Amino acid sequence: MKLNKLQIVELLPHREPMLLIDELTDIVKLKSATAIMNVKKDAFYVNGHFPNNPVMPGVLIVEAFGQAAAALTAHGIDKKEYENKLVFFNEC
Repeated sequence: MKLNKLQIVELLPHREPMLLIDELTDIVKLKSATAIMNVKKDAFYVNGHFPNNPVMPGVLIVEAFGQAAAALTAHGIDKKEYENKLVFFNEC
């Protein structure tokens, strides 16, 4: 099973430039998936983190993990269960 960007947009409230994941593949319902993010040269964080040595900021990597988990969850449950709800990380 695989989800493309348009299908992910249907599951998550995120939009460009903060929608980070492009695909979800190898989906095992409510258990696991592989998220694919195509990092582009003109991404908003590339020029400043770090000039001449671009590195994706760790906080955005964690955000991508969160988006993948939210998409996996939304994809695995009935739409009525997540419609008009927001999934997010909360520090305890």
